[in-house]
Amino acid sequence: MSEDVKSKFKKFNKEFKDYCISKKSPAILLAVSKTKPLSQIIDLYEEGQKTFGENYAQELRDKNLENLSAAAKNLAWHFIGQIQKNKIKYIVGTTALIHTVDSYEKAALISSLCEQREIKQSILLQINISNDKNKAGIKREDAKSLVKKIKTLERIQLKGLMTITEFSDDPEKSRPFYRDLRLLAMELKEELLYRPELSMGMSDDYRVAIDEGATIVRIGSKIFGERKKTL
Repeated sequence: MSEDVKSKFKKFNKEFKDYCISKKSPAILLAVSKTKPLSQIIDLYEEGQKTFGENYAQELRDKNLENLSAAAKNLAWHFIGQIQKNKIKYIVGTTALIHTVDSYEKAALISSLCEQREIKQSILLQINISNDKNKAGIKREDAKSLVKKIKTLERIQLKGLMTITEFSDDPEKSRPFYRDLRLLAMELKEELLYRPELSMGMSDDYRVAIDEGATIVRIGSKIFGERKKTL
């Protein structure tokens, strides 16, 4: 199984890098490793993959408790799942980037924990750019005011924006939403003060996301295969 994952990764990683080069894109591949064993993560790390995304705070905690640091000293965890207030303690300080902050309250809780631990935490603001009632994130029109509030939290480093769109068999259906997220980032350039990270796109529409300016693309099935669905 591990060899199969390695071969999938090698094939897709080349495809991903080649496309980025063709588009002059700085995008990085974030390997979505939720539910996957550390052995597979270490195998991919040894093949050159350094950033991994986890959806569940407790799973991330458990993986951090295992003897990973010696095997993969430069591995960077990103948290891409829904933030539960009672589990924030598991992701603050253990992740290079939290993608899914969607309220001032959550940002303030993260900041408070950072104060206790005397650290800073990098985050992204999750935008529900498609106004999908089934997706988390704030409305586009609320982004500017929330960014200004979050920027007052000294322990928070707001790095950019993230979105998740509805799955479709047609990747082109995601294009207007990814484009709109990029345009929103441009509108917020005075508040963000730097070239922001844009976390958008997954296995089925990564090319469209790269076209529209993604800097982080979340890839799961193209590397690890389709996940088993639970009833």
